[in-house]
Amino acid sequence: MKKLLSVLLVVCCLVSGEAVCAENIKPLPPPGIEIDSKQREALGSRVTTLNKEINLEAANTRGSSRWIADLLVFTRAIELALSQNTFYSKSDVANATKLLDVAERRLALVRSGIRGLTLLGLSESTLDKPQLLVGGFVSKIDDSVQPYGLVIPAGFRAGEAKKYRLDLWLHGRGDNQLEIAFLTERLKSPGIYTPENTIVLHPFGRHCNAFKFAGETDVFESMEHVQAILPIDKNRIAMRGFSMGGAGAWHLGVHAPGRWFAVNPGAGFIDSIVYQNWDKNPPFEIDAVHQKLLRWYDVLPWVTNLRNTKAIAYSGEVDRQKEAADRVVAAARENEVLIEQIVGANMGHKIDDASRDLIDKRMAEFADEEIVSPRPSIDFTTYTTRYSQVDWLNVTGLKEHWEAGHVTARISGENRLIVKTEGITHLEFDFKDSGWPKTQSDVDLIIDGGRFTVPDISDTMGWQCRLVRTQGEDWNLDIGDPQMQRKRPGLQGPIDDAFSDRFLFVLPTRPAIHGEAERWIKSEQEYAQKRWRELMRGNVRAVKDIDLTDDDIEKNHLVCFGDFFSNHYLSKIRDSLPIEWTKDTLKVGKAEFNPATHVAAFCYPNPQNPKKYVVLNSGMTFRDFSNVSNSRQIAMLPDWAVLNTQTDDQSIFSGRVVAKGFFDERWNVR
Repeated sequence: MKKLLSVLLVVCCLVSGEAVCAENIKPLPPPGIEIDSKQREALGSRVTTLNKEINLEAANTRGSSRWIADLLVFTRAIELALSQNTFYSKSDVANATKLLDVAERRLALVRSGIRGLTLLGLSESTLDKPQLLVGGFVSKIDDSVQPYGLVIPAGFRAGEAKKYRLDLWLHGRGDNQLEIAFLTERLKSPGIYTPENTIVLHPFGRHCNAFKFAGETDVFESMEHVQAILPIDKNRIAMRGFSMGGAGAWHLGVHAPGRWFAVNPGAGFIDSIVYQNWDKNPPFEIDAVHQKLLRWYDVLPWVTNLRNTKAIAYSGEVDRQKEAADRVVAAARENEVLIEQIVGANMGHKIDDASRDLIDKRMAEFADEEIVSPRPSIDFTTYTTRYSQVDWLNVTGLKEHWEAGHVTARISGENRLIVKTEGITHLEFDFKDSGWPKTQSDVDLIIDGGRFTVPDISDTMGWQCRLVRTQGEDWNLDIGDPQMQRKRPGLQGPIDDAFSDRFLFVLPTRPAIHGEAERWIKSEQEYAQKRWRELMRGNVRAVKDIDLTDDDIEKNHLVCFGDFFSNHYLSKIRDSLPIEWTKDTLKVGKAEFNPATHVAAFCYPNPQNPKKYVVLNSGMTFRDFSNVSNSRQIAMLPDWAVLNTQTDDQSIFSGRVVAKGFFDERWNVR
């Protein structure tokens, strides 16, 4: 049996010009145990047979997309454990067998015409206790089947008109808690909270990333999936979690405050530098670029967004992570934002019964408050158009990404909207959900001292309007080219942003011009795929450059490896890219580098489809150094970087970073 040990690497190297010692680098997920060869063979055989039968049934059945993921979620869990050697105990093997039994029963139900919640195991009778269900959905990112768990409240009746509150519960970190463990637990345990008349959704969130990056996308996809199959009150959805899940709840609470009637983080880190003690002992040079990148997921810069929801934080009195909640509450208080804080007496990293009951009571009170539509006022701060929207307000352009953009907007009277902005260049308003204003289509808009009567621009219900701030700082209706190249929601960088939406690896079919660059590129493309498969529990979708189709270009961010000679697609678009890369030079702006020992990495609007990125020579930029803690899983490179391939340690960066930066708001090199 293999012992699960962290690998202590004490390697000193130069990263960004600073001496660094990598510490406690460990594999994530950790390696599993050797299981009996006969058990392995039996499980593999069952998986193969079941997958064949499920796919055959799907091919011969209409509407199979509505049920196939609810079966494949089990076979995929065992497939991954077999291929990645991630069985951690004998009970994992037994649980794998039980999960395949569930898949077989579901296949039999599908063949008999059973669909929907009944297929997931919902009782046809009304029960006086919660029911535990598990299901799956197909990720838009990579077509992988991702699992989720549901707790259906006592008294639930399928088909009734009643709408239910939905609580999203984000789980804590468990390095060994992969798909088999997650599915098994969700079929056995209702979790910490089972509020009355409340459906609880447990997203898997790609295992262990604090519900950031693809894990964040999965949270929203699982929520949308559940809203399509259950009667959910969209105005009463709560964001909750504990430990790593608490970190996720803080993050999603401040970045998407308009989605939740309440946010309830328990413990959980809120930043990287303080939590990791990097203010005292930084493992790499945390320069101005890294400080900006930290604004992506650090909570404190966004804390005033909690004005747009209710917030109640929990911490154990003697829990180390209580400091994080204390800091958020203090920062909120300084900005006159109210966050309730409940502290478990003498508790460590755990929720005590008395605190749980009090939190349940307060959450129920929040849920019972009257919902006003449209929301009468919004106060929103953002540092990136990745997070741009609160209800009817959408920030679609910033003066400078990673510097604060702030907007307040409030409805006054029947048709007046008063708006104040800082650091924002583009705004959109959309009142289709509420149909505001009720009496007429024109709106009296007062914005930054200017006043306009603005007609509705759409035939749909409610007032819609797009505004742009001109160079003279005046606001006008935005009637310009919507395809004009600029940073906007879904296309604003940095490199890691591309891996939160649908992407495709595009692999070169020719070697790079220089041998050392070729070796680095080959190693990195293999690392990026392995990292996606193992850390993000994903499917690797890859195509050779010569096989890339127009449909691929239309539907995907293209993650291209190679130089401008080796990758055919890069060669085709090279004249429209922001760098020059030839046999003799690698040039970014006015800076030149030796292409024999340097490579470029960047994200940029694809010249053949400006709605999507083309990414060069990079997977996710947080590497093995981040495996120790989710607070280390942060964007490590900005929009572009030049890397020296001559380095012995790639645990923090893929190469020695000799230059890096952000493109400006028009995607030009600064």
